[in-house]
Amino acid sequence: MKFKYGIRNWVEYRELLPDLVEVDFHWSEEKITRLYHENMQEVWDVALDSLITAQAAGKKYIMFTHGGSTSGLGKTTSRSQVRKLMRSKEATPYIIRRECIEQSTVFVAAIRPLKSDDGNSSAT
Repeated sequence: MKFKYGIRNWVEYRELLPDLVEVDFHWSEEKITRLYHENMQEVWDVALDSLITAQAAGKKYIMFTHGGSTSGLGKTTSRSQVRKLMRSKEATPYIIRRECIEQSTVFVAAIRPLKSDDGNSSAT
C-alpha cells in the first residue's frame, strides 16, 4: 500500500492534523555518541516505541521530523530508517498506511485506534 505524498510545507501539519505528536530526529552531537549503525538502530527503536505509545494514548498522528536525505543512494539515514519501519510488518498493528503522509523532510504516521473489548474502535 502506498502512502499519500505531501507537497505542503511540513510545518503546516502542526495546524492541520488533530492530536499530533512530534518526534524529532535532528539529534544533537551529545545524543550521537555511539557507532553510526547503533544510532540508526536507535532511530528505528524510538520510532517504533513512539507508535506504540501514541496508540496506547489514543493519539491520531505522529510526525517524525527527519530532514531530507543528503547521503546518497543506498545509505542509511534517519529518514530511511523511519520509512523502512513504516513499510515493515512491525508497524502494521499501529498505523493506517493509506492515511500516512510521506513528505520529503517528515513522515506523518496515522495511528490505528485500539480496539475495545467489544471489537469496536476506542477512538472518540
